[in-house]
Amino acid sequence: MALPDGTRFRRHLLDRKLEKGDRTETTASSGTAKFSIPDMKYCRFEAWDDDAEVDLRVYDWFPSQDWSFVGGPYHGKLLGSIAGPEQATMGTSGHPESAGRLEGRVRFGNRIIDIENGLAYRDHGYGDRPHAVFRAARWHAGTVGPDMSYSLVSMMDEPGNLHKMGWVMLNGKRETIKDLHTVSSTLCDGYSVIGGWSVVKLENGEILRINVDTVDGVVTSTHFDNGGPGSSPAGIEALSIPRWNGRSGVCDFNMIDNPLRGEQPVSNTLMANCDVGLTKREFDPQWIRQ
Repeated sequence: MALPDGTRFRRHLLDRKLEKGDRTETTASSGTAKFSIPDMKYCRFEAWDDDAEVDLRVYDWFPSQDWSFVGGPYHGKLLGSIAGPEQATMGTSGHPESAGRLEGRVRFGNRIIDIENGLAYRDHGYGDRPHAVFRAARWHAGTVGPDMSYSLVSMMDEPGNLHKMGWVMLNGKRETIKDLHTVSSTLCDGYSVIGGWSVVKLENGEILRINVDTVDGVVTSTHFDNGGPGSSPAGIEALSIPRWNGRSGVCDFNMIDNPLRGEQPVSNTLMANCDVGLTKREFDPQWIRQ
């Protein structure tokens, strides 16, 4: 979690074994975090820590959407509908996501934030995931409200093949994407994203440009806290504000850059949180954006 003033929280728990009751038909738990779908009416996320707590409820605006391939032989087909080596490359059998109205409460240290009518975006990838080592990836997913939500993926796999996928929900209708590009503005540490933009060309000829300002970044990996030998390349979840058509919202402006496919851990980042617990970012990006 992150606030514009630099207050942030990160807890990256790894290698937890499933325990009895961790998974049911409508819940998934892991230690101090729980996801549930009460009465199949909304999604609830709860988490507890000495430094922070959340209890959030998301009411979807539309059914969960899977990525469609953009370009290539599978253009227009859903990710979950294909099989064979392409599915193994993507590392999943589907990737349903949705946006909606948010309510609940967040605790940052001793500060309580109540949310009555917020914006939410939720990602639910599932299925087997091999130890994929991307050379590069951009995932820009978010919403500015009920009339425009999106998920845009462009990635280069280990052999160097480029893949694009995604979806756009515009005024309650899913529009087919003809092409897309995401441009990420990264600082000199090679990891800290401060914003950027995505441009989407729809099949109907309409072009959407979504500009992004990042609030803070969060380093994620698989086997180790900040990546390292045997772990996936450390990615950056850039918690950001998207702007489109005079509207602002919430998004993840995710970035992975690993052109040499190395396994070195991430450290000493300017605006990508590698710390544990409740901290305050020293780096101030505001003067750069003037």
